[in-house]
Amino acid sequence: MTAKEDTVLDGKYPIKAGTPIVAVFPMIHRDPVVYGEDAEEFRPERMLDEEFERRNNEFPNCWKPFGNGMRACIGRPFAWQEALLVLAILLQDFNFSMDDASYQLQIKQTLTIKPKDFLMRAHLRNGVSATSLERSLASATAAEPPPANGGQQVRKEKAAKGKPMAIYYGSNTGTCEALANRLASDAANHGFRADVVDTLDAARESVPTDKPVVIVTASYEGAPADNAAHFINWVGTLKEKEMENVSYAVFGCGHRDWAKTFHKVPKYLDRTLEERGATKLVQMGSTDAASGDIFTDFETWEDQVLWPALREKYGSSEVEGEGSLEATLDVEISTPRSTILRQDVREARVEEVEILSGSGVAAKRHIEISLPSDMTYTAGDYLAILPLNPESNIRRATKYFGLSWDSMLTISSPGPTTLPTDAPVSAIDLFGAYIELAQPASKRNILALAEATRDENTKKELSHLADADFAGQITAKRVSVLDLLERFPTVQLPLGVFLKMQPPMRVRQYSISSSPLWNPNNVTLTYAVVDQPALSGQGRYVGVATNYLAHLAPGDKLHVNIRSSHQAFHLPKDAKNVPVIMIAAGTGIAPFRGFIQERAAQLAAGRTLAPALLFYGCHAPDSDLLYADLLKRWEQLGAVSLRCAFSRKPEDSEGCKYVQDRLYHNKAEIIELFDAGAKLFVCGSREVGDGVQETLVKIAKEKFSEMKGYEADDKKAREWFEGLRNERFATDVFA
Repeated sequence: MTAKEDTVLDGKYPIKAGTPIVAVFPMIHRDPVVYGEDAEEFRPERMLDEEFERRNNEFPNCWKPFGNGMRACIGRPFAWQEALLVLAILLQDFNFSMDDASYQLQIKQTLTIKPKDFLMRAHLRNGVSATSLERSLASATAAEPPPANGGQQVRKEKAAKGKPMAIYYGSNTGTCEALANRLASDAANHGFRADVVDTLDAARESVPTDKPVVIVTASYEGAPADNAAHFINWVGTLKEKEMENVSYAVFGCGHRDWAKTFHKVPKYLDRTLEERGATKLVQMGSTDAASGDIFTDFETWEDQVLWPALREKYGSSEVEGEGSLEATLDVEISTPRSTILRQDVREARVEEVEILSGSGVAAKRHIEISLPSDMTYTAGDYLAILPLNPESNIRRATKYFGLSWDSMLTISSPGPTTLPTDAPVSAIDLFGAYIELAQPASKRNILALAEATRDENTKKELSHLADADFAGQITAKRVSVLDLLERFPTVQLPLGVFLKMQPPMRVRQYSISSSPLWNPNNVTLTYAVVDQPALSGQGRYVGVATNYLAHLAPGDKLHVNIRSSHQAFHLPKDAKNVPVIMIAAGTGIAPFRGFIQERAAQLAAGRTLAPALLFYGCHAPDSDLLYADLLKRWEQLGAVSLRCAFSRKPEDSEGCKYVQDRLYHNKAEIIELFDAGAKLFVCGSREVGDGVQETLVKIAKEKFSEMKGYEADDKKAREWFEGLRNERFATDVFA
């Protein structure tokens, strides 16, 4: 449209006659002032009646999907009516969940806009079969009663004997999914078979009543996994005794750093299912990701709690000849070669690599990667990378099992497995791409090794390692099954058993250290290469992903995907009024490099920004002050103000040795910006995170004491500070 005469819009925007005016509706509907800092998130509750009415009253004209006035879309009433009818029909008969829980919205625009490559999984509700639904929709007959098995779509790798069971998982990063698959694989050894291994959302309104149900799920800062949220919400709506025919067991994963929400989701499920009448088969099992011993905790719960209870209740027994020493994976070795690629990541290309650090410190590197054309990100997101095991570990494995470099393996399995089956795969690919060779051995692994030797001294030593010495000698020192096989030569372990012991290769997530305002098609990563003497005393401990990245060169291909970080760990939408305080040590600077780069681009475009402080800790300015020249330029531009702490040269950083020391030294600036509404971000190791939090609590207590005239209560100060988490205080802490 065009202004007919000189006018002033909204009392502050002068428009001259003839000036074209365009209303950018996508931006109107993403205004953070109206819809909040998480305006980009899909939250349908924003449009509920009272909330929707409040927003429109408080912010007139904030909702204009069809326009209004004489140029409004005449199809709006018809479109709304049609959408309501279609949604009602679908939701009456189906539950929906994302096929890929990590999917990030991408827009495809033709005549209208729509999500690109967004696939949903539809599950029939209330156990209705496809045939009965067809008849019901055709109005031929009423829907048939649900089948005895609850309408479950059974997934079977091969026909297997044993009593049926169902396994469901809630998993974002793949750990709980891997545990669920391990449970399914172990089932045959105990006289069971896993008829179902699926996401929790697939079980909504269709929880089996004719077989035991095992749930493996996690809490992510108190929230359920993306593929479990619908199930959790549905369980909360059930009435008493609605689950009385269900028998279940729950295993929960969590991280103790999130103390207030530790195991919140699995505990809620375990309690709520029982309150709704379901029969609890065993006490809930749990593990703490901070301990780094997830698989041992899970196996211990399996062996000592779950399987004995299931065998007692359902009359099954352990299957002879299929124990830990009998290879349930039959392996054929052949010589043809083939390449098998993973499907959960996509191919990207290395554009540039750079060494950032000097001598005398751990190597820190920078890598630039070009993404697939339709893959997008925001500053603060993660890049998930599917690595390969270090060549040294692959050679160790092939040497131990006597395989040549071109050996091909054909694996067959009677149950679910994450390994490639029924087709030849090279030993190099199998050991390199599909299993975690460096994963610390679990107690079950060690006991199986003890059974695989006839040497009594070896048996005794391995048994001791699986008992009293386990935490100190295995978990803490990161001793793998391969390490133990080399250490105890009398152990004779079949290849199939070894492969079954190893967890599947997992993607590693790295904070992206760039902004899409710099280049929307490329990302950069900042990482430290882990290559140090092994704590076990056997050779070196080599980080799987960091060494994989360190050996890449420009032009090399790798497989990646974008993963969103927590909504709280992004720059504030209201950058003009909300200051930013960033706190990092070492490669923890990665996401903040992206933040500052984005602020620099915004300033270059003429935007006005609130102040930003970066507190950064490293060894010395001449060894590992990462991106020193770049930070100096950005500081001159006004994108950030830098406050450093040098552990080896504190005299060059106001006498401050660590980043938490520099925080306390500059506490007046912290208080000033916090009172102005600042958001605080912390990225670094757990030690850095703990030290920073203690310092911030100390500053807060001193501030409260000054205001009230007496010493502030420590417990209340910590509760107050914890209440800021994910609102004004966000952390990204790594091990």
